[in-house]
Amino acid sequence: MANVVIKPKTGHINMTGTTFMVYANRYREAAVTLGSTSRSKQGFDPTHYFLFCLSLELHLKSFIWLHDQIGTERIKNKYGHNIETLWRDSKVCGIKKFAQPTALRDQVISLVGPYYQKRQFNYLDLDMIFNGYKNIKAEPKVLPTLSRLTNQLGKSLHEPILQAS
Repeated sequence: MANVVIKPKTGHINMTGTTFMVYANRYREAAVTLGSTSRSKQGFDPTHYFLFCLSLELHLKSFIWLHDQIGTERIKNKYGHNIETLWRDSKVCGIKKFAQPTALRDQVISLVGPYYQKRQFNYLDLDMIFNGYKNIKAEPKVLPTLSRLTNQLGKSLHEPILQAS
């Protein structure tokens, strides 16, 4: 038998908006499950906020992918974790077909967006401890608004994303 050597070359996987959507739904499910089973004794639990913001980020990236038909790497590089810019650009591109922009949604995303982008829900952060938690807790509609928005996006984007993939 001959000695055969196969030398594979670097491969590239071109992912679709489906990837964003699937993970967006999983992070939303995790946030909802955590919220229904966890009763934190601490004053503020950033986990729910992080999971809902991550879900929102990925839903909006799936919408941008659907609308602009650009690669997922380009979307990730353009937006990073900036849900404020994603939301703004999504509104310009017609997200209202899938989820109606409202003043409350704008306000909530503007409130949590900077903390999420700086990863302040992920790590112990003094600014978050002394200012962020107080600011976010002062607005009790943050979690319900993020929950409703991510739920609506998950349902309304599902079929269009699958059909375009």
